[in-house]
Amino acid sequence: MREDLSKIVIEIFKKSNQTLSIAESCTGGLLSYQFTKISGASNVFVGSVVSYQNLAKMKILGVKKELLDLYSPYSNEVIEAMLQGIMNLTDSTFGLATSGLASGSNFRDIKVGDVFIGFKERNKDSIIIKKEFKGSREEVQLSASNVAIELLYNNIDKKY
Repeated sequence: MREDLSKIVIEIFKKSNQTLSIAESCTGGLLSYQFTKISGASNVFVGSVVSYQNLAKMKILGVKKELLDLYSPYSNEVIEAMLQGIMNLTDSTFGLATSGLASGSNFRDIKVGDVFIGFKERNKDSIIIKKEFKGSREEVQLSASNVAIELLYNNIDKKY
């Protein structure tokens, strides 16, 4: 089902001359793979950054250290900064971002399985959601990737 949504998004973006870029943390490139495994993705998929450590979030995406310290990497504020960073870096029409805890230990008030997912269209407000997933590390990563694709699909103009 999610692969179908990815294909549909790619077709819509091809027809409407729109592009997508992704900033990932906990999904580790899996979300980007869901698009790049589809033939023709290179027409619309500009690129992605897997900013797994805070250092990458700061140096590549321009996330401020103060945001990371104050809110943690797992927050609406950091997802917003990741979205802005990837869109500034790539000048894409749309951006997606993920950050959360796929496994390990709880962090502050964030539990293992909590993932923040963001969507942004150029020159519009971001949409950021927090989801709680259950399962193994891989299941959390896949679930988060699928929800991100749904978030994108549900918020784009499909009239093309």
